[in-house]
Amino acid sequence: MEAGAPPPPQVKTPQEAAASADPVEKLEGVHLWVAQLDRKLQTRFLALAAATVLALAAGIVAVVLALGVEDDSATKSQLADLRDQVDEASRSASNAAEDDVADLDDRLADIESQIEAIRADQSGSDRELSVVQDDIADLRDQVSQAEQAAKDAATAAEDAQNTADENANETP
Repeated sequence: MEAGAPPPPQVKTPQEAAASADPVEKLEGVHLWVAQLDRKLQTRFLALAAATVLALAAGIVAVVLALGVEDDSATKSQLADLRDQVDEASRSASNAAEDDVADLDDRLADIESQIEAIRADQSGSDRELSVVQDDIADLRDQVSQAEQAAKDAATAAEDAQNTADENANETP
């Protein structure tokens, strides 16, 4: 340190400076205390201002949303009209479905009658086929008998020829 230079100031808290016997230090302590108080108040004021601005913004948003909801909300008469429309649409859809079911029932009845007619025709055809098959079996039996008779006649003719030839050979 240099000779004749003032010693470095000692930093004191505002309370220490105010408790000092030196009036300059007391005055400095009060100034420090006021500055500290001013900083605290300024910080609180800024926080209060920010909270006030946020509260105002929230209030404005709430009012805008309330007005928007009021504009978008339906009245009781509009709800009643909508219910009537839904009921009418339900009745109309129900009637249309009933008509479709009735049409399908009619078509199904027609198809069932056609199937019964086909079954009746088929059973008649089955009977006719059975008769034709029996006739074919009878004809096969007759053909077989005719073939056997022809063989027997051919054998008998051959035997008669052989006998006639033997008789002709024996007569001198």
